[in-house]
Amino acid sequence: MAQAPELGLCEQKIDELATTQLPKAQRAWNQKNYREVERYLEKALRFDPEYADALYLLGELKLRQRQLAKAQFLWAKLIEVCPNYKPEVAYFLGVMYLEENKLDKAIPLIEQFLANDERDFGYDKEAKAALAEARKKQALFSNEVAFDPKPVQRLSTEADEYLATISPDQQTLYFTRRARKRDLKSGPAAVSRLVEEFCISRRTKDDEFEQGAPLPSPFNSSYNEGGPSITADNTELYFTVCEDLDGYKNCDIYYSERDEFGYWTTPQSVGDHINRIDSWESQVSVTANGDWLYFTSDRKGGIGGLDLYRCKRDEEGKWTEPEILDGRVNTRYDEKSPFIHSDSQTLYFTSNGHPGLGGFDIFYARLQDTSWQAPSNIGYPINSEEDDLGLFVSLDGKTGYFSSNTLRANTGWDLYQFEMPAEARPEEVFLLQGTLDVKEGEDLSDASVKIKNLRTKELTEVKVDQQTGSYARVIEKKEASDYIVKVEKKGAAFSSSYISAEKIKLNPTVKSDLQLASMEVGKEYTLNDIQFSTNSAELNRAAQSIIEEFVLFMQENGNLQADIQGHTDDVGDDQSNLNLSKSRAKAVYDYALSLGIPKSRLSWHGYGESRPIAGNDSEEGRAKNRRTVFVITAR
Repeated sequence: MAQAPELGLCEQKIDELATTQLPKAQRAWNQKNYREVERYLEKALRFDPEYADALYLLGELKLRQRQLAKAQFLWAKLIEVCPNYKPEVAYFLGVMYLEENKLDKAIPLIEQFLANDERDFGYDKEAKAALAEARKKQALFSNEVAFDPKPVQRLSTEADEYLATISPDQQTLYFTRRARKRDLKSGPAAVSRLVEEFCISRRTKDDEFEQGAPLPSPFNSSYNEGGPSITADNTELYFTVCEDLDGYKNCDIYYSERDEFGYWTTPQSVGDHINRIDSWESQVSVTANGDWLYFTSDRKGGIGGLDLYRCKRDEEGKWTEPEILDGRVNTRYDEKSPFIHSDSQTLYFTSNGHPGLGGFDIFYARLQDTSWQAPSNIGYPINSEEDDLGLFVSLDGKTGYFSSNTLRANTGWDLYQFEMPAEARPEEVFLLQGTLDVKEGEDLSDASVKIKNLRTKELTEVKVDQQTGSYARVIEKKEASDYIVKVEKKGAAFSSSYISAEKIKLNPTVKSDLQLASMEVGKEYTLNDIQFSTNSAELNRAAQSIIEEFVLFMQENGNLQADIQGHTDDVGDDQSNLNLSKSRAKAVYDYALSLGIPKSRLSWHGYGESRPIAGNDSEEGRAKNRRTVFVITAR
């Protein structure tokens, strides 16, 4: 501040006593006697409150002294009495208003600066960015989204609950709970201290979540672990472990796998190529199908302070070297708290580098092919002038969850849920879950489950757990379609199920168990989902789809011969049931022949109610008896 700033231009009649103070203020400025500068300028303004030069210089002094409120008051008065005194005054005053979200004042002033041909063009880049930010804020405030957050009951307690996520099947919440606890092992002199515990809460029959409890061993072995993310099959759990290394809080990403007995294995690092000793890796989010791992890091070579990275799982099941998300997502400021939705295409994250409402805002970006679209602000008042962090979203995209310590008084951090704005929702997906029903000791090594989109004919393989036979995969809906799920294994019999678009619409988590059984001559195998209307043998679309897949199975097993058999429950008279079972078996047989199966490979019979496989004294038993099966006659 060595030399007094250059004055601007303003035609005005000034009190003579006021003008005598200005040279004294300028000399004091050049002598770095800023206390005297302030005294002379304030005196000048007492003589003439509208003296433009004094308003400008005193405002400049206050700005350099970081007394922004006083600078803003003085320059607002200056613009009022002399709008074109100095173009840069309009710009700086506009930025001050922008920081306070006084957008109706900020935007005209920045526009005034950019329209002035006498301006300092060196400020143009910053001014245009500020104007874009102001207009973005104005649009966000003007297009308020519905937002009515409610605490997640039972789980939200007097303790602090945060760093949470929900399993893709929506049945389990993982979170961190911080509470004051006493170490009872330390004797009568033990003192209480704040302890963070990695916790779990399960959804109950009334569609609420339990209060939750700490995860058992091997978790909670240290005082700082959490921020979880889990795969759709509930077999891989990723989370952050932090420790103090000589005053530096180093965080790394760990994972645990569920063993064949349902227990979690000892957590281990995801690898030194991801976790570094000289950087912070945290806030992990794994895709539902387990093929991508997203996280936050402050490692060297990034774009900003904190950046978002991701790794891909290779063919051997290992995570590749991290790749930084491009400049459409990461900025030269901070991006953190990533949550990749189960659709694997919609990324929610927090940033203070993209235009927002102040501090950290929540954004979402969509992956199109291999590149990211420009992020969008989730909207006001979900985002506010405060820091907004830690959003995660339900499988159907309708519910968002986040932690806050400001929405309710005296409750600390709690977990809240709210209805997601339509435009911020992810792509529509559904979760297929199931288990292979196998004989004890059955080899699962080459067994696979595949789901077929009946509209596009696209076939997707679903990973089968080799120990438990369970499987899960998130499938993109794209357009409404029906699906067939089937098991494939050399030497195994045909087993499939039909999933209708209507069923997916009712519940995006679909259960589909299949039977894995070796082909044996004389053995009966159920053709699932071949169902008929009462007293009817007409094939519906589901039945036709199952038969079409059965025909493909027979074509792949060219020596196979089978007998189609129809069975009923005992409701009605014996002869009517026998005739109905024959008609239904014949309908399946005829449709299979129409698809190209030779008569020499297929036969049919109806047995009515004579061969029950369950009791007819309950609806469940009768449903099992009403079945269409195939029996292998040669292979």
